[in-house]
This record gives sequence, structure tokens and C-alpha cells, in this order.
Amino acid sequence: MTDETEMYGAVSNALWLQRELLETVLYRLVTEQLILTSGTTRWLAKADGDVRHALDELRRGEVARAMHVETLASAIGLKGEPALAELAALAPGMWTEILTDHRSALQELAFEVQRTADENGRLLQAGAQAVRDTLAGIGNAVHRYDATGSAVRTNPGAMLIDEQA
Repeated sequence: MTDETEMYGAVSNALWLQRELLETVLYRLVTEQLILTSGTTRWLAKADGDVRHALDELRRGEVARAMHVETLASAIGLKGEPALAELAALAPGMWTEILTDHRSALQELAFEVQRTADENGRLLQAGAQAVRDTLAGIGNAVHRYDATGSAVRTNPGAMLIDEQA
């Protein structure tokens, strides 16, 4: 086994790790989305922490991948950090297909992660707007009546809000 083959193998292993880490990020985002759509906000902070942790792991994996790509690129005479498509185009034998497959899978996962993150952001904004609307309506909805039966706006004091609404 040549050093170049080992370097391609190291890059491929790093790309597999990136794929697994993106899958984990996607799983955590979907979990967060399920919590958002179920209305059980009790677990929202934990789900958000899980997403952040998965993103931190992904960043660490990215550093390792970049290191392996830089080593390979230098060994085959490329400057800087080449794109995966460029590495695949220059790769010998089976490595072209392997790197191309990694590239396709990573693109699909990245798209799915972005789509899910965007949807979660939309759900969070909608939830925040609903809370703002409810809080704004509380002051307007509370009236007391005087002895003549006319509505009088007063400080509402303690209120009961239906938690199932």
C-alpha cells in the first residue's frame, strides 16, 4: 500500500465521519422540530443544546477532514485546499468513484440539514409571534364592570390562562 493510497483512505475516512456527523445534526434538528410542533417546550432548551453539541462535533470533524485533504493535496501537487470535486477528478482508480459518492452524499445531507434548520427557525418565529400576540391581548381582554354595567379597564391582577389552548 502506497503513502498516496493511505492518504486517500484517510480523506475517505474523514468524509465518512463528516457524513455521520451531518446525520447526527439532522437527527437532532428533526428531534427539535418534533418538540416544536408538539408544543412541549419544556424540552426545547435541551434539544437546542443537543443541536449545538452536534454542530461542535461537526466543526471538529471538519478540522480533521481539512488536515487530511491538505496533506493529500500537497502530496499530489495541489496548492491550498482543493474542492472535493477537484480531488475526485484527479484521483486514481476507485478513489474517483468513492470521492464522488462522498461529495453527492454530503451535498444531499447539507441540503436536508439547511432545509430542516430553516423550517425550525420558521416554527420558532411563529411560536414567538403567537406568544407576543397572546401577551398583547391580555391587557385588552380584561375588563371589569362598574355598578352601572359599563366596562371599566383596570389592572388585571392575577389571571388564569388556559394552558391547553
